[in-house]
Amino acid sequence: MLYLDTCVLLALLTPEVHSPAASAFLEQAVETLAISPWTATELHSALALKVRTGALSATEADRVHALHLAIASGRGATLCSLDAPFVQAAQQLGLSALLINPAKAIWGD
Repeated sequence: MLYLDTCVLLALLTPEVHSPAASAFLEQAVETLAISPWTATELHSALALKVRTGALSATEADRVHALHLAIASGRGATLCSLDAPFVQAAQQLGLSALLINPAKAIWGD
């Protein structure tokens, strides 16, 4: 399994100096790829920073967020999110999506 750091995802999803290297890596990867919830948090933060600095428009950042739907759909996976409007939008598009209710979540020690 290969764990992708946020900078790799950012280079894959937005134009960056290292985007060609990240794309080439992804094309050649044969092992399962993984990220964590922390990666998603960092990605959201990095996109917000790009919007604040003018490197991305808010619309472009929203398009990157919508890639979650395309990836989940393309893999036949259910999108799991804490973001209710995002889950609702996915469901309205006919995609499998599950809202995680933080009040009912059971966290390990």
